[in-house]
Amino acid sequence: MKKIPWIIPLTIIYLAIGILTLSDYGFTWDFHHHFFAGANFLGYSWKQIEPRPLPYGNPDGRNTIWLPYGPLISIIPVASFLWFHRFLPDDVSYHLPIVIVGAFGPLVLYMFLSRSLKNRTTALIAAVFLALTPRYFADIHNDMKDAPMAVVFAINVWLLWRLATYRRFGDLLFAAVGFAIAFSTKVNAIFIPILFGIWQISLIRQMRQKWIFSYFLLAPLAAYALWAYFWPDPIGQLKLMFETFGVGTNNIEVVLAGTWYCSGVNVPWFYPYWYLAITTPLPILLLFPIGLIGLISQIRKNKVGLLLILWFFVPLTRYLSPKTGVIDGIRHFEEVVFPIAAIAAVGATNVFVWLSRSLQKRNVNTVAVATLNTFLFFVLVVWLVIPVVRYHPYQITYFNELVGGARGAMGRYDLDYWGSSQKKAIEWINKNVPQGKVVSILMAPDVAGVYLRPDLLAKVNSIGYETADYVVVLNRQSFFYRYFFLFDYLLKHQPIHTISMGDVPLVWIYDNTKPLRAQPLTPWWTGDDRCINRYW
Repeated sequence: MKKIPWIIPLTIIYLAIGILTLSDYGFTWDFHHHFFAGANFLGYSWKQIEPRPLPYGNPDGRNTIWLPYGPLISIIPVASFLWFHRFLPDDVSYHLPIVIVGAFGPLVLYMFLSRSLKNRTTALIAAVFLALTPRYFADIHNDMKDAPMAVVFAINVWLLWRLATYRRFGDLLFAAVGFAIAFSTKVNAIFIPILFGIWQISLIRQMRQKWIFSYFLLAPLAAYALWAYFWPDPIGQLKLMFETFGVGTNNIEVVLAGTWYCSGVNVPWFYPYWYLAITTPLPILLLFPIGLIGLISQIRKNKVGLLLILWFFVPLTRYLSPKTGVIDGIRHFEEVVFPIAAIAAVGATNVFVWLSRSLQKRNVNTVAVATLNTFLFFVLVVWLVIPVVRYHPYQITYFNELVGGARGAMGRYDLDYWGSSQKKAIEWINKNVPQGKVVSILMAPDVAGVYLRPDLLAKVNSIGYETADYVVVLNRQSFFYRYFFLFDYLLKHQPIHTISMGDVPLVWIYDNTKPLRAQPLTPWWTGDDRCINRYW
């Protein structure tokens, strides 16, 4: 009887955990942009799919349905919502396909590495590393675009490896279709043929069948065909997509190590490397350079190693230009989390091999060596599981020990940039605020508003936050200066309730009838917002 690979039950367990914890995660800041766009693709107006009087912010998701986002990331979650919202909570029914796709990410990485490296141990370690990366775990629950894009990107790398390895016409077709799906998922897909091209050019002397270069003709044609199926003006939307690529977040504030930058203006080139260094769990981070050095040392005879290296570095080259917009931690380049896990797994394997050989030279028996390696791997897994559990369900606020965790990051980085923690804040509001009161929600009010009690929703944001009865403020530091004297309000008022990750505040709830603090707080942040012109 053939043994079932460990990855199969592990994937089932991972998927089950993802689905069972879905209700812990709220909608994200960008929800209505993609919700209304997906509804439009499916023939619904925004009024049909969301008739409630939500307090829409700026930009208003009702007016962005024609922005050139990948159609698939908008359509699939909305289709799931329409099918399941009658018997599942709205956010669970919408997020369900996201967690399903994301949960299969580690399996995709395992399948690719087990075949390309011919090493199931390395492949399994890589899958575990990816699955237990806290920010990836969070994003597969409610990030409708970046987590699915990372998985689809990985599938494309696997398909291109198959094309280069087996040189079959069927693999060419699969690779072209894979790129078409990726391109209609997110614009990050443009780096797929770029990294494949660099990889193939570096191996051109080893190639016997140059016809696989027809991929560079067939893949764009397939991508355009699928794109044109969704858009009534495909050429215009393509043009708009490339015009807005990297500039859609222009002048949005970015706080990096306590310094304020403006997206698309002056964010330093090292931003992605810095952020990956402080949000990757330390075991993975320490094993990554070991694996990288090992792959570089064998780069002439290990073409898969070169592919992994390119997979990590090529997508990040766009940030060499400060005019490329980037915000929100690592989510804009989440596809590189996969090669980080893979390269770190190579490093772990190298360490285990070195340890085994060292012990065997000292006449330690094979069983003892295997037991020690298994124990060390178990310790590694426990180390990775702890922050995933401890930060739940706010794993996107995870920072590693290099900055002192979320507590050390407060005041120096944004924490819950997505605003999903406001779900818990509104649940508290619904239970504790009397009828007839006015609630003011400052950030992502339309998203938080979907959870609000109907009687409170009727009056939400009807007056300024200074005169409202209750105020909900997301701890997104980079936006404090976007709201009229909010920074001053935060220092002088005492919250009546706080949604926290441990002792780190994510959302504050204020009662404006309460007296001010006897002594205002000292700002816990430094610097000032230089990205906007304040009118006060």
